Amino acid sequence: MKFPQTPEEVENEILISSEKAKDSGDLRIRQFIKILLLIKDQEIIVEGIIRIFENADNFLAQEFAGKVLEEINPKTHKDLKEVLTRTVKKWNVSVEQLPVWLQINYGLPKLQEVLEEHDTLKLDPNKIRTIRYWLNLR
Repeated sequence: MKFPQTPEEVENEILISSEKAKDSGDLRIRQFIKILLLIKDQEIIVEGIIRIFENADNFLAQEFAGKVLEEINPKTHKDLKEVLTRTVKKWNVSVEQLPVWLQINYGLPKLQEVLEEHDTLKLDPNKIRTIRYWLNLR
């Protein structure tokens, strides 16, 4: 496992960790999180995580990406609508860390505002309801 320099390397390490989980459980992702804590440019981490939710139908990879969000809580200035559009389509609704991280990073008022525009964003209404559920929004 090497120190990631790009979002693609972050994405790849999470995917490898999910593939090796059959043999080593979550040991590899826990070790990777310790490495990620040393990265100064958190946008690299955020983009790597977004790529997991955007591209992987693999629950375990998404669960590990969620674990990274939970442990590191990386900050981003990416547009919230862009993040939602890229992540929600393939997001496994069991991975509650994504909506929680969105709330922490963007704030509840901004997140609520954007979620109310879901028709404009063309997001799955069931997934929007699930995000609202995870955040205890009625």
